[in-house]
Amino acid sequence: MLHAVPELLDALETRLIEGEDPAALLSAIRWSELVGWPEDAMAARTLKQRIFAIQTLIMGLQSPLRAAFSEMSDAPVYGRGIPRRSPDALPAVPRKGLAMPGLNASLYLGLSGLQAQQSALSVVGQNIANVNTPGYTRQRADLSSNLSLTEGQLYFGTGVSLTSVQGIRDRFLDLQIYRETAKQAGASERFTGLNAISTSLADTGTSGIGAQVQAFFQGLQDLSAQPESAALRTNLVNKAQGMISALKSRYQLLDDQRNSADQAVGSLVTQVNTLTDQIASLNQRIMTETTPGANNDARDQRKALTDKLSALVGINVFEGAKGEYQITLDSGTGVLVSGTSSYQLSVSPGGALDGKSSVLLNTEIPPLSVTSSIKDGQLGAKLDLRDNLLPGLQRQLDQLAAGIVQGVNQLHRAGYAADGITNAASAPPHPPLAFNNYFFVGDPANANNPGLPAGVDYTGNYKGMVSSLALDPNIVLDSSLIAAAGVAGAKGDNANALAMAALQTATGTVDLDGNGVGDSGASYSNVVGNLVSDVGNKVQLYATQTTAQQNLLTALQNQRDAISGVNLDEEASAMMTLQRGYQASARFISVINQLTDQLVNQFGR
Repeated sequence: MLHAVPELLDALETRLIEGEDPAALLSAIRWSELVGWPEDAMAARTLKQRIFAIQTLIMGLQSPLRAAFSEMSDAPVYGRGIPRRSPDALPAVPRKGLAMPGLNASLYLGLSGLQAQQSALSVVGQNIANVNTPGYTRQRADLSSNLSLTEGQLYFGTGVSLTSVQGIRDRFLDLQIYRETAKQAGASERFTGLNAISTSLADTGTSGIGAQVQAFFQGLQDLSAQPESAALRTNLVNKAQGMISALKSRYQLLDDQRNSADQAVGSLVTQVNTLTDQIASLNQRIMTETTPGANNDARDQRKALTDKLSALVGINVFEGAKGEYQITLDSGTGVLVSGTSSYQLSVSPGGALDGKSSVLLNTEIPPLSVTSSIKDGQLGAKLDLRDNLLPGLQRQLDQLAAGIVQGVNQLHRAGYAADGITNAASAPPHPPLAFNNYFFVGDPANANNPGLPAGVDYTGNYKGMVSSLALDPNIVLDSSLIAAAGVAGAKGDNANALAMAALQTATGTVDLDGNGVGDSGASYSNVVGNLVSDVGNKVQLYATQTTAQQNLLTALQNQRDAISGVNLDEEASAMMTLQRGYQASARFISVINQLTDQLVNQFGR
């Protein structure tokens, strides 16, 4: 049995340092029989400090030690738990009632308060330092009371601890911001793409499509007044070529925009892959943290990256039990990020209409095509422009050109040139669907069959009509071949020129639904007007959507800032509260220290 105080302290410290349970040792100690207390005051103070350190460690141990600790607190004291001189000087004080923790435990309470308030103040300082940091989430120090010690039916507190530092976030608000960011970015990208071509397509000046179509038919009207005039025939050729040039330039502009959108798809896919890789890496850091919610910096970085990702492509975001993000396309058809894994998008040339690239998701073998599943974000907008919006405008130009070509060519073949010869006279007995000797023909450099009028194939498909539209090269060389007359050999006859000029205001001249029959009420001027209004309406639509989505997104971001952003007034208030708490804990320690000194001074001699 240990009786010497230094020997006892050595044994206790050794067991505590080595992680052993000192309960058996403490229960065997007879505090009233301990010997070896130093006579020197400085040595006694040093011994007192050792006992205080040991008692502080015991405070955090399990209940089997608490009874021994209580007995230690009840022993005759010399200062902080040290008997006066020798065990013979003062007999053991009989215990009365329940034992309470001594002054050493009170010092521990004060110390825990100081440490907790100091840690919380550092969190406030971190918030204040990052008040202007984009994407920073306000942090909050969570304090909780330590487990109490029990003595009978009484509970004695053991202080306070900083349990966690939490970022203040609204997860559902973040998810809503991701969705609305994708919609806003998609509307903005569509507006930008259409606005770039709207001025040219909606041109109402002399170089616009409407003006050039009108000029062509005005040339026919002028020729009908003087069908024998070589100058008016040449003028009609020039007007026809001007109309063709206006159609081709607009069509090429749309093609250029489609090619630009197609090239942007590859660049955006690369950006998406970079972001998903980084998010998966941050998921790994968050999932392996020992304290849930502790890695606030990683969460802030992931939130900022997800904001950027949602601007590129529409996504759905789900948060797992370990705080990891699982991200899918907004259609739900493809997984981009799952825990620590990211799945790459790729671009396959020739997978979409007109040889345009297709977007693939490499989660399966073979990779899954997700081109039609991507609706929002910049990538969704680029695909929509390339595959739907711009081709829709090109289709209207093709329909207009097809209506003019079919109407004029049909009448032109039935008429007579200046020499009285019908253009149809040279046709073979069984001509193909669209034989040559028309007013308009396909571009000889591009058409597989120069006998076909511009862009019309054997199935009557008008796609690409404008691309191959050209004036019959024979008429370009000899304008007398224009069939202005309706009767062979009738000098000055203008019947066919009048009939062709009348097509300008005729209805049912344009096939809008692709069934080979002109639609009722559809005229050239109507188609031009619809094209202009369609472009203008779409530009206005996406401009309005962009503004509305931006307003909604701004409101949501303001809500996020109100919840997660740093408010200096709130931080100042919290700082003052913590400052008072720190001062109170320091004052409490000072009082306990005074009481201890009083005991030392009173019983030290």
